[in-house]
Parts: sequence; C-alpha cells; structure tokens
Amino acid sequence: MEKKPIFYAKQPQQCNNIELKTFYDLVVKGGKVLIDGLEDRILNCELLAFCEDHDTIIGVSAIKKPSKNYREGIIVKAKISRKWSELIFEIGYSFTEPECRRKGISSTLKSLLLNEMTARQGILFSTTAIESSQKFLIDNGFKNLGEPYDGDNDEAIRYFEKVLSK
Repeated sequence: MEKKPIFYAKQPQQCNNIELKTFYDLVVKGGKVLIDGLEDRILNCELLAFCEDHDTIIGVSAIKKPSKNYREGIIVKAKISRKWSELIFEIGYSFTEPECRRKGISSTLKSLLLNEMTARQGILFSTTAIESSQKFLIDNGFKNLGEPYDGDNDEAIRYFEKVLSK
C-alpha cells in the first residue's frame, strides 16, 4: 500500500528548525519573493502549512500578516478601495516541488489554511498571476477586485479578497 502525503498546519512558533528551514528554502526556490527579511516574515506568519511525502516536505503555503507598507503598495498597484488596516491576512508563500505538481497539493494546503481561518475576522487577500491559483480563490469565495498590475516577478497580477467573519 502506497503511503499518502501528510498535510498539516501550525503556527511558526510551533515549527521545528527543519520545518522552518525547509519552508524558507522552498519559498526561495519558487523565485517570487524578496529574500531580504524573509526569515522574519515567515516567523511573523499566522500559519504555515506543509505537505510531507515519505518524510520529505514537498509543498508549503502560509497565511501571512503583511506589513503596512506592503499592504499600502498592493492597494495602490491594484487600484482597490480599501484602507491598509482592513487587509489583515494574505494567502501566500505557496510552492510545490515541480515533480509533484498537478496533484492538488497546493489546493489542499490552501484549503487546510482556509479551514483554520474560519474563527478569524478581517479581510484575507491574495495576489497572483497564476491561473490555477486564481481559479482556486474564486472557487473558494474570493472576489477579484481592482485592476491587474505587473510586479517584479510576474505580469498581470490580480488581487482577490474574502471577508472573514465568525
């Protein structure tokens, strides 16, 4: 019988050093983040999610708590009518090893994170240029707002949000 991948989420403070280092390494491997200060941003996340297959972490995702400057920048770039203080959480840092893709790992990780967020309040947002991620967000109750914009690593990035309420 083949062993199935294990999915789990926890707060960064509950993670061991191997989980934190692997999370960092996979996010960097994805090539879509500013590396400067990344370790601190990971530790500041609300939740980190992992997919482990045969004792190897092959996929990650997170609920981030982005900085004021970052949130202000998103509002300006996407041309959305929001105050920076309304944007509380962001789904991001999603990466799956290339040879493990197209098996639902990223969707499962993000679904796990969304389920963990049901008791929270505020706006959960995401920005992505990846069509499969955009479809996941829409399928899970997110609304696409504002205008597409180009970033440092992607073109036609779109902003999505979902209002969390207890």
